[in-house]
Amino acid sequence: MEPTSTAAGALLAKYSVAIAGFAGAILSLSFLRGLTRKQASAAVITGFLSSIFTTQLVVNYFGLPADADSKNGVAFLIGLLAMNIIPAIKAAAERILATKGA
Repeated sequence: MEPTSTAAGALLAKYSVAIAGFAGAILSLSFLRGLTRKQASAAVITGFLSSIFTTQLVVNYFGLPADADSKNGVAFLIGLLAMNIIPAIKAAAERILATKGA
């Protein structure tokens, strides 16, 4: 095996969650119609960053296998669904805060 292919495989494995999350975020644009460039960019960035920072949390919380394939699948789904998940989380947080404030 060539050293470059081994290095490429190691690099791909290291960043596979980021790649999967980015792919999901890009694919989410096909479900969002009528966005400006700025809104589309924000959607991709939101999906990408959400997948990077929450994949491990979701895997641990739901007791999913911690192998690379499971993490990549979770990262892809988070990237794909982040634009729908974030408003739901925000609404839940507002309800909780309103309940505590009442």
